[in-house]
Amino acid sequence: MGLAADEGVLIQKVVPGGAAERAGLHGGNQQAYVGNTPIMLGGDLIVAIDGQQVTDPQEINALMDKHQAGDTISVTLYRGRRQMTIKLILGEAREANT
Repeated sequence: MGLAADEGVLIQKVVPGGAAERAGLHGGNQQAYVGNTPIMLGGDLIVAIDGQQVTDPQEINALMDKHQAGDTISVTLYRGRRQMTIKLILGEAREANT
């Protein structure tokens, strides 16, 4: 898929006006397929949170369970080929309306 790292969590979509968008995270903008499954490429690839490597969404959830609203976390990600670490202040978790 041409990603900058072999492991991480690819952000495929951010909800307009949602917490991820407000935090400055980017979702994908190119549709591709893994087998018959459509995915969106071009979004940020999260590789670590607070220095701990993440390889799947469940690891992100487990790390977030150790925090509460108002905590600051450090997220290491790739945006294209550029690695960056950003600080995010966590907000209240909300139910998604889907």
